[in-house]
Amino acid sequence: MAQMTSHRRAWARASALGRISLFTCALACSLALKPAFAQNAVAYQPALNASWAGHTGKALRLIDAYLAKHPGDHAAQLDRARFLAWMGDYAKAEDALARFGPDDEEATALRARVLAWADRRNAALALNAPLYAADPSDYDNAWTQALILRQGEWPHQALPALATVQAIKPDSRDTMDLAKAVRLPLFSWVGLTPSVYSDSDDIEIRTTTLDSMFWLSDRWRLLASVSHRRHSATFGGPFAPLIGDNHVNEDRVGTGLRYAPSPDTALELWLGNSRIDNGSGSDSKVIGHLQLSQRTSDAFRYAITLDRDRVDASPRALPLMRNGLAVDLHWTPTLRDRFDARIAGDDFADHNQRTSLLASYARAVYRGERAMIDVGLQAEGQHNSRNTNNGYYSPSRYRRFAATASTYIPFGQEVGLYLSAALGRQKDETFRTWKRAIDANAELTLGIFTHWQLVGRIGYSQRLNQSGYYEGTNIGLQLRYRFCEFRADRCPSVH
Repeated sequence: MAQMTSHRRAWARASALGRISLFTCALACSLALKPAFAQNAVAYQPALNASWAGHTGKALRLIDAYLAKHPGDHAAQLDRARFLAWMGDYAKAEDALARFGPDDEEATALRARVLAWADRRNAALALNAPLYAADPSDYDNAWTQALILRQGEWPHQALPALATVQAIKPDSRDTMDLAKAVRLPLFSWVGLTPSVYSDSDDIEIRTTTLDSMFWLSDRWRLLASVSHRRHSATFGGPFAPLIGDNHVNEDRVGTGLRYAPSPDTALELWLGNSRIDNGSGSDSKVIGHLQLSQRTSDAFRYAITLDRDRVDASPRALPLMRNGLAVDLHWTPTLRDRFDARIAGDDFADHNQRTSLLASYARAVYRGERAMIDVGLQAEGQHNSRNTNNGYYSPSRYRRFAATASTYIPFGQEVGLYLSAALGRQKDETFRTWKRAIDANAELTLGIFTHWQLVGRIGYSQRLNQSGYYEGTNIGLQLRYRFCEFRADRCPSVH
């Protein structure tokens, strides 16, 4: 029934969310907040020494012990908040800073930087912009201003503040780390992505994609991609082509534009052609998507996507076209909690209509030097109007509920490992009882800020059903070269 192939896009979405978490954690690991301390030794000097040596967890334990006896030490309270932020625990850092009033300028500046790390751009800007306007030549205020403005669709807005930082302390490590972070969203790139998907239905899909993104101006980006896919299945089986060979070759080519009218909004149009050949003839179709994405506040963002593409669940399904509408929602009501949902509808050429929902909740439960852990829940549902037996999974009523866990493990500034898993139960109209459902994903990134980046991904999924079980794996690499030198005025120097 080709159940597993319907989950490949869910794996891709999970990986995308993992990459967002990975970058946030990498930024926290690499961009340090300098403790506000005098050059002379202070009463909690061992905590500061531990933090300088990179042992933030030990520093936090030492300063907590000190504050238990000296709760009124203002500088120590601020440094404790800094240590929490260094470990990526923005929620606890924000809680620690809540004790300080709005007239405490040092605490306000620190809170602005913590909120910037936590992707709360508007709130951070409201706190730091007055400080930066009052003294635009101040290193720390300019540093935070650049960190804030690099977020969103207009990262070039961070360049004036970064220029101030580089003029004041050009050789500082903090300056160089900030320049890397500001440069990252200004990169154009070209990439090569090979991948292999296989499952227990004997379906195999081998893909090689060459894609690129080029900044044309501060608001326009050019997209282009070329890919070759080979879809195969057991000859004569339910997922092989009805005529021709046991495999179908597909060549795809497309180009598009992404336009950002504001720092919070983007419109993307991509059009292409898909040509398939099963050994007995070829068929070409127009494919593409139109997407509107917007960040309405620090806590909420959405994307609406209209797309037209082939049904790539199996070689037999590949000649079918579908038209889709999807709404992606992302809500972070607190610095600990995240809700994501995807609501989609598809109209298939075989007169089937599908509606689906994938919703998840994650809570940050642990932030430490060596790992960061989230746990949560996930729910999935799908309804199809017809089961056409055209080589793709089309249940009348499918439901899945799962507990989830994910972790990010940093290995220095440029390497990070993201792991996620979901364990739950599933059921469709053919099941007598609920059956086990397992998903697991791993993603290793080499080169978070450098020109060259290599990402390795592997996903595994298992679904029990009335006749046994289905399982599938997806393995891929992504090699990218990222550059911005052709736009010299939009390419921060990093020594």
